[in-house]
Amino acid sequence: MSPLLSSLAGFLSAGLRPSTPLSRAVVTVLVAKLCAVVAMRLFLFNDGTIPDAGAATRLHLLGGAAVASERSIRND
Repeated sequence: MSPLLSSLAGFLSAGLRPSTPLSRAVVTVLVAKLCAVVAMRLFLFNDGTIPDAGAATRLHLLGGAAVASERSIRND
């Protein structure tokens, strides 16, 4: 078995059979977070569309980087 597959197999087996109480708690929290993300995806974007981020949203989130990006796109 290649080293990459061997390390992935070891990682998965450690996740499936955690040996300490702390690692069990970490796995439980990660599974709960994964379930929450999947549920959010199903309820928020159930029709398959992704909301459009307009120019105002990009400017608010990215600041000057969005303006520079818009200018470089228009100049091309």
